[in-house]
Amino acid sequence: MKNIYYLFWVDSILSIKRYHPEKTDWKISVFLLNTWINALNLWIIFIWLKFFNILNFSLLSINVFPGTMLNKFIAFSIIFAFPIGVLNYFFIFHKNRFKQLIEKYPTPPKKCAFIYSTIVALAAFVTAIIYGALS
Repeated sequence: MKNIYYLFWVDSILSIKRYHPEKTDWKISVFLLNTWINALNLWIIFIWLKFFNILNFSLLSINVFPGTMLNKFIAFSIIFAFPIGVLNYFFIFHKNRFKQLIEKYPTPPKKCAFIYSTIVALAAFVTAIIYGALS
């Protein structure tokens, strides 16, 4: 499982370097995109665990901004994206560990990060629709 995670990251890093070689802030772009994809993946798991009454939890309720969408986005960020972001930082970017990973996996499967990201985004969309319709 660890190898798949690292292959995903190496493919993301090498893809952005290949398609956008002039980009100097690629670390931030890759970090944010992969953190949000991993957070969506975690959200999907928690939603289905909640639906089948395996794990009951309530989302954090924030009422700082006028409107519910921004408050829900901030709550999602705190609950799912922040912890994933911290883990991603320490597993990938702390002390430039990504350089070692690129040496270890110099030729990851092409477009595995894109395919994984697309599947997770579609699964999150389908989960939101199904969960909303069934509950």
